[in-house]
Amino acid sequence: MQHIFLDFEMNPIPRENREAREIVLGEIIQIGAVKLNDDYQLIDRFSLNVRPEYSPVMPHITELTGIKQEDVENAPLLREAIDTFTQWILKGSEVGDGKVRIYAWSNSDWRQFSGECRLKKIEIPKVYNRWMDFQRVYTRLMGLSRRNPLSLTNALGAASGSFSGSQHSAMVDAEHSASLLTLVKDPEAFAERTRVVRQLMGKEPEPSGATLGDLFDLSSIPERKPRVKSAKKKKKK
Repeated sequence: MQHIFLDFEMNPIPRENREAREIVLGEIIQIGAVKLNDDYQLIDRFSLNVRPEYSPVMPHITELTGIKQEDVENAPLLREAIDTFTQWILKGSEVGDGKVRIYAWSNSDWRQFSGECRLKKIEIPKVYNRWMDFQRVYTRLMGLSRRNPLSLTNALGAASGSFSGSQHSAMVDAEHSASLLTLVKDPEAFAERTRVVRQLMGKEPEPSGATLGDLFDLSSIPERKPRVKSAKKKKKK
């Protein structure tokens, strides 16, 4: 089994492009991901800039992410970028046996990905069908309501961790998110690392006998369908 944790950075589509914005509000300008093996050990990293089609990289996006227009001038368009990323995902995996799972922090990356593929008439490869919202799972494990999900920064803090590297770098965000996936697969370590925060909240952890499969209920994951009218704002980090 290989586990792929991904993250996107986006650039807004200008307001004058009303028809496009009815489907999705921005374009992916960077794909970042890490690959974990069956033991949840990091075995590879992926980072690729993507050239937007509706607008140059806006100044506030450069300020937020460090991505400049010159960084994407010669980058592939989304269709080619997805092909390259998919090849990286499939490398060394037995996809025919369901040996790949994809995770992202919050559901906003799926909405962006599926919405932009719909906008640009890109067929989504089947490997992306099993895509998990890890923020929802982690929030549940912390005993919090789905109406009050943890940001990635707060989740790392609750697990006695912190950001290293550049926040709002897709690959760095993916790697930090994956560290929480690695923590969750060991219920005892998770309970110990988050004990103080949960005590302050008056929360109890999931039963220590639960397996990662139990927590994710992976057997019941439906295939994703790219039916998206719009994308919400970029998730909080």
